[in-house]
Amino acid sequence: MTSTSRLTDDPAIAVRSSLDAIERGDASIGAFVTVNASAERDAEDLRDESAQGRRRGPLHGVPVGVKELFDVAGTEVSYGSLVLAGRRAAADAAVVAALRRAGAVVVGTTRSHEFGWGITTQHAERGSTRNPWNLDRITGGSSGGSAAGVAAGMIPLAVASDTGGSIRIPASFCGVYGLKTTPGRISRTGGVPLAPTFDSPGFVTSDPNLLYPALTATVGPDPADPPTLEAPALDVAGGAPAWSSVRFAVADPPSGLSPGPVRLAAVDTVADALAGLGARRLELQLPDGQSLYETFVPLQMAEAYDVHHSVLGTFPARAATYGPDVRGRLERAAEVSLSAYLDAKRQAAAGRARYVQAFGVVDVIVSVVGATGPTTTADPDVVHVDGATIPLRDAVMPYTVPQNVAGLPSVTVPVALDGDGLPIGVQLTGRPWSEPFLISVAVELERCGATRSHTAPPPAREG
Repeated sequence: MTSTSRLTDDPAIAVRSSLDAIERGDASIGAFVTVNASAERDAEDLRDESAQGRRRGPLHGVPVGVKELFDVAGTEVSYGSLVLAGRRAAADAAVVAALRRAGAVVVGTTRSHEFGWGITTQHAERGSTRNPWNLDRITGGSSGGSAAGVAAGMIPLAVASDTGGSIRIPASFCGVYGLKTTPGRISRTGGVPLAPTFDSPGFVTSDPNLLYPALTATVGPDPADPPTLEAPALDVAGGAPAWSSVRFAVADPPSGLSPGPVRLAAVDTVADALAGLGARRLELQLPDGQSLYETFVPLQMAEAYDVHHSVLGTFPARAATYGPDVRGRLERAAEVSLSAYLDAKRQAAAGRARYVQAFGVVDVIVSVVGATGPTTTADPDVVHVDGATIPLRDAVMPYTVPQNVAGLPSVTVPVALDGDGLPIGVQLTGRPWSEPFLISVAVELERCGATRSHTAPPPAREG
């Protein structure tokens, strides 16, 4: 499961190829904010070590991008915002340091929606990221730069993070694999929080075989991030599961929000593949995604306001410097009452309890990532669904926030293309701490042809 045979064995060649791809294509895509000037030197050091028979770890020589919400030592990291323009990181974030210890080469930082609070990765002044499949479409967010860089073939692996869908949405929109981990699985130290209860680091990649090495390289307790001290030891992945013992369910769409026949067919593709491998499908009544989305909103808003007001001290002191969308969310967040927050906490606990019950019966829950594909860069925040114009957030996040509310890991797999030739992603959600199992399932789905491996470039890259 951990094969990385699609990559060259020469770190210097791999990194040079990555840097060349960034130089050729990123002016039109905007996936990267900075490029690491020492990347080639780092790769040459790794090549010398390889020649001496030494390997630092499972990602030896693999080029990676790092979402700009995580610190990279010596690099300007402003967390996607003009509020902190010019800020330079003094040290690597924990996840970045761990990747370096495993042999990865950081080639640069990838663009995020401002402070991670948005799902379009668009910013009128700092610059925006475009979808490699169609440059007139968005990437999703907030990990849009990471997903676009991978989809465009600039990097095979990138660090990302997810609070309400920020890995899974861009992974789906850009047609790549995305791993959202259980909160506490990977340290968040050295990254800016959005809503700490829900934040979880993870990865996007074009090759699901890279997810397990990335995970094993970065897990572990960190006293500076207390939830990691409660995480159980990582299970050793033993290849494909015993399929006859695997049980799965397909989640119903959120109430009043149909994803349409093409997206439902993508879910059926995954469900049929799992059944063909020997897994057993069960019918379950799962929590309604729309209700959990309504529960999530005041929780995220209250926590995000506390981060910006009390931790960063930038709002409202520097309100005028924020982009209008994030500034508006913070203004609304200031109005969330303590009683509304506590009531939402109670509802979230009830939702988690229902998922605990569900995972006493099944091992995997299958669902599509959103009722729509990516919007246009000209009008990124709204989408047309069933003849109605609604906010993009309302069309997508009811499908993605249940995992955040319940603290569940998920792997997004690219399955099909919609009528506009844009990717459709499907989520595989498991019980807490089941990342190795979910990765094994994703790898097997690619092996049997149920998911789309990117052996051909997206149309925007041709020529």
